Amino acid sequence: MTRDVDATADGVGADGDADALAAVVDSALERALLDETDSRRYFALAGAIVRAREDADAASDPLAAALVCTAAVSALESVPPEPTWSPPDARTELVAAGAVRATRRFDADPDRVAARAGLPLSDLRARLEKERRGDQL
Repeated sequence: MTRDVDATADGVGADGDADALAAVVDSALERALLDETDSRRYFALAGAIVRAREDADAASDPLAAALVCTAAVSALESVPPEPTWSPPDARTELVAAGAVRATRRFDADPDRVAARAGLPLSDLRARLEKERRGDQL
């Protein structure tokens, strides 16, 4: 059995196989769009994985997927008692990255995604336009 090496931006190859990280991103985004609570956390998880994937290009290694997800969930669940080295809007950036992916991946209504993600609609639309043009988010 051979795998198609050409994968789409969502991590799905022409043969329909989704890689491990794409499956986790999709699950997190579905949960963000459907869950009544913690939508931002799920958007942030998806955004963290998307960003880690862009940086490391860990395509379909299940171990890499598990490590990225574990680190992302741990970081998103921790609430440090004092400020850390991360900029204050780092979590918002991850939420926004997840919201952009949800809008594109599921053809979701930007108004609904922005509301669930707690983002200004204008910010989400600007990010969607940047992505459409191919600019770095």
